[in-house]
Amino acid sequence: MTLTTPDVSLGGPAHVLIDEALSRFPEYRAFRRGELSRTDYCAWVGSGTVSPSETGLNDDQFNLSSRLPVNEWAYTERILEELSDAGVIGSTAYPADEFATLSAAVATTFRHGPHNTYIFPEEARLLFALAHILEPRRTVFPGSYYGYWAVWAMPGIIAAGGSATLIDINTSTMQRARDNLEALGLNKGVDYVTEDAIAFGRTLDRIDFCVLDAEGPKDAEDPLLRDKAIYEPIMQTTSRAIRPGGVLLAHNMLLQNLTDNRYFAGRIANNEAQYAGFHSHLDEYYDVHAVYPTTEGVGVYRRSDKG
Repeated sequence: MTLTTPDVSLGGPAHVLIDEALSRFPEYRAFRRGELSRTDYCAWVGSGTVSPSETGLNDDQFNLSSRLPVNEWAYTERILEELSDAGVIGSTAYPADEFATLSAAVATTFRHGPHNTYIFPEEARLLFALAHILEPRRTVFPGSYYGYWAVWAMPGIIAAGGSATLIDINTSTMQRARDNLEALGLNKGVDYVTEDAIAFGRTLDRIDFCVLDAEGPKDAEDPLLRDKAIYEPIMQTTSRAIRPGGVLLAHNMLLQNLTDNRYFAGRIANNEAQYAGFHSHLDEYYDVHAVYPTTEGVGVYRRSDKG
């Protein structure tokens, strides 16, 4: 039998590429069914039995498969319960049936073009739930890319009668975001801003919810603008506009090694260095810090009345 691998040069969600590439391996299938422990699956990933190139995945995608939750619904429920206990949200109830309907619509309608997204299903569900629970009147998305984050928040924002501002400096990705939200009927109350998120943050006022997923050039001369280090200067101008009690959700907060994975040890060390300034900023402006080891890592923070 000839085994084929997916073409990872095509755009789309990383979780789809990972699942298509690894579903032919019994170890992956057993892990996803909850029959093989995360530790044992991670040991298989690191054993060299199968190399990432043999699966058609890169090193990052191959190793990220070991961080997938077995049950994304149950995983999200636990996060919501913890956020409720911390006083960040007042309820854990959200329309889960509507999330399933939206997921099906996104799978068939959302056009990724050449772009990949590393927003995983449990992260999409968490954002969908938070947008419904928080009922934000004003939401901003610094680093909105081509709209895949925003699509999960918009049903809750629209239901609350709120508005959203997508902010990205790239004109072509912003146009794709606009096209996708319009195709899904989720463009009500949306502004599309193609400007530098740091500068635009100075113009903002009275924000209820901020969803942060920006990324600076990896070769930027200024280290504060390089890759994910850009979180700090963006929030230096944006946090002042978030009302006390408002919520910041930050993506790519991969700071916990779930299985002593050697690959993630290096990545986490790099993340900790890049986020040093951001964490200092959070200490100054936010009174609740909750970081969850989702596949790519998500941080949820509550704005204090200081700063």
